[in-house]
Amino acid sequence: MSRKVLLWDMTREEAEKAIKEADFIVLPTGSIEQHSLHLPVSTDSIRAEELTKYLVLHSGDLKMVMLPTLYYGQSLHHMHFGGTISLREGTYIQVLKDIAWSVKQQGGKRLLIINYHGGNIYPIQVARLQIEREIGLKVYFVGWTNFASDLVKGWFPGVPYGHSSYYETSVILYFRPDLVVKEKMQKQVHRYERELPNRPLTRATSAAYFEAQYPTGGIGDPTLAKVELAAEIIPIVTERIIKALKEDMKYE
Repeated sequence: MSRKVLLWDMTREEAEKAIKEADFIVLPTGSIEQHSLHLPVSTDSIRAEELTKYLVLHSGDLKMVMLPTLYYGQSLHHMHFGGTISLREGTYIQVLKDIAWSVKQQGGKRLLIINYHGGNIYPIQVARLQIEREIGLKVYFVGWTNFASDLVKGWFPGVPYGHSSYYETSVILYFRPDLVVKEKMQKQVHRYERELPNRPLTRATSAAYFEAQYPTGGIGDPTLAKVELAAEIIPIVTERIIKALKEDMKYE
């Protein structure tokens, strides 16, 4: 019988043993925020839950325990759209620190945060430094999409693949097709059509609020979405992440 890897399925005794033996205690981070007119507000959290679950179930000789997904994220830039429920940055940082403190108290050796929402990146980076220095727990960080970007771009070169575009839509079609409102899938409106300059950007149009650049709430063209895209990239990206973790563990 295969070992349990999902914390919420374990008894107290099973959890105590699994946490202490695990190479990584894994925390998926998502969000509850608008994803244009065709995707559910839970899009990032569905991706976080399902893609992380796939990873911990296919981690090979790396022992992992998956914590429940942190559904709420830092989404203040989407607050003017309906359905967005956000934590403030300071709150989010403290939540991560409290989770890490608990993992440390339970005998965990490493916390692996796998993130699926851009707004979480800054507070996660702040929190991980404070966790390592104040709590003494090693924190690894993976942005799932960073390990997938070349594969995603290869499907439709030159087409933006960010928020609510064909990439995220493909993943939700794969895991929860019942939640995709297909008749409302449309090419997204960009206020400015601009190629990124060959220099550092001094300010993004959507720096404060997403709708300043993306009034329809998304990027690119979700009508290009294909279930096959998700099916192809998920095992490849999983393998890449596991390989990267093993390599980086050598240099602790």
